[in-house]
Amino acid sequence: MGKRSTRDPSAPKRNMSAYLLYQNAMRGEFKSINPGMTFGQLAKYTSAMYSELAPAEKEALVQRAEADKARYLHELANYVPPAGYDSKGDAILSPLQKASGRKGKPQKDPNAPKRNMSAYLLYQNAMRDQFKRENPGMTFGQLAKFTSHMYKNLTPEEKAAWQARASQDKARYDAQIAAYQPPPGHDARGVLIEENRPRKRNKRGPRDPAAPKRASGAYVFFTNYMRPIVNKEFPGIKFVELGKLLGERWRALIPEQKKEYEEMAAQDKIRFQIQMQQYTANQAAAIPHPQPQETASADVGTQDPGAVGASYYDPNVSPPSLHPQEYSQYHHDPYGQTQYHAA
Repeated sequence: MGKRSTRDPSAPKRNMSAYLLYQNAMRGEFKSINPGMTFGQLAKYTSAMYSELAPAEKEALVQRAEADKARYLHELANYVPPAGYDSKGDAILSPLQKASGRKGKPQKDPNAPKRNMSAYLLYQNAMRDQFKRENPGMTFGQLAKFTSHMYKNLTPEEKAAWQARASQDKARYDAQIAAYQPPPGHDARGVLIEENRPRKRNKRGPRDPAAPKRASGAYVFFTNYMRPIVNKEFPGIKFVELGKLLGERWRALIPEQKKEYEEMAAQDKIRFQIQMQQYTANQAAAIPHPQPQETASADVGTQDPGAVGASYYDPNVSPPSLHPQEYSQYHHDPYGQTQYHAA
């Protein structure tokens, strides 16, 4: 039986924020403009472009987000979840399933003092339920961004109150940790010492240094050439601004100028293919091949038939009274009785 999905496929699709609507709309264009960017670089680039939108453009996206939220709430009101799913279509997990899904968290003594929380975490825990009630259509990520935004907009007096609570919580933790006696194999904070923790194998091994370098695209060759020039023109330029400026200069190139870098990319692709073929051939040649073993039939006739006694029977050696050329088949039945069939 396959693993059940954590969400009902027929549940209403969650609404998106203004930023997510912008990201989905512009992703294809930004990828075509910056084909050499990694996923993380593209995300930072999209965020920078969104922050520079004109107020009117942002307001249009906010209105679309509000309409999408209204759509989601209307569909959710008419949604009837199947058995095993909650009112939003998420699978109801047992405590055992929730515990088994948590990976990578350090093992800790359950009796160790609870760590103190920062002012922001105290604020987040206190306001989470209220924010969820006020924004029922928000996803976990959207709610986290909303909470961060609300915290940043607190007045200095309000922030000071949360920071005072955080100081009190820190004093509580320091007092408890001073009196705490960790069990064997744990450090002073109750965390299992690394050498006593079961080792996990890395799924991905290190890259073979002999493997050929992957081919680069035309935009990558352009950025490699243009980056030092831009850094010289704008000392101390930030990474996002650098990426934006390189993208603008790439788009400003005429086809004849782009052709130079496209030819470089085509040559690099051929280089990679040739080197990859040679690398694959070297890898195959380095694999040890098993030596062919001598078959049992090669030993037939080399043994002395008279050496076959009553105490030992070799089914691969013909008895002295039989001549192999007079028979065409020779085998054992399941009961160990030797049978010979005339040709």
